[in-house]
Amino acid sequence: LCRFSQEKILRLLCKPTVGRFKNQEGILNRGFKYAGIMITLNNEPKVLEFNVRLGDPETQPLMMRLRSDLVELILSALSGRLNQTQSAWDSRAALAVVLAAGGYPAHYQKGDIIQGLDQLSLPDVKVFHAGTQEINHQVVTDGGRVLGVTALGKDLREAQQKAYQAAQLITWPNCYYRHDIGHRAIS
Repeated sequence: LCRFSQEKILRLLCKPTVGRFKNQEGILNRGFKYAGIMITLNNEPKVLEFNVRLGDPETQPLMMRLRSDLVELILSALSGRLNQTQSAWDSRAALAVVLAAGGYPAHYQKGDIIQGLDQLSLPDVKVFHAGTQEINHQVVTDGGRVLGVTALGKDLREAQQKAYQAAQLITWPNCYYRHDIGHRAIS
């Protein structure tokens, strides 16, 4: 998102919602707040959901960029000292591509052997496991959202290229993923 869009989302959606939490008696306002937001074709932000937990796979790019100790940040938040704690972030862009099992979200196959993970050693790329399991020393599919291939880049285009380059190295029968992640933000 461009800086204008980020500021607009914070001003119009996030800050008023968090403010309501603060002003409601009995609601403890410590911890994560996750806003699932969609940008319409008219470039207007629309709320899909609010959660008091981190979203998945949305957290994966955040974890790639976070340079501070996550546990320290959580403990600071719980003790009411988060505003006194500095957090450090990698300034590069991050992007995640979810590799899913064929048939997801309805009926999908489990137990397919995942190939290519052992050969994956690209800089600035991490694979987050979601729907996987290890059986007889082999990683197999065990859910609909199987892997999150997440990459850092100097800009969103580079992060996208790295994530898709890595995704192409990973295979199993009926593996699929969207090919448009980040497309609207880049174009």
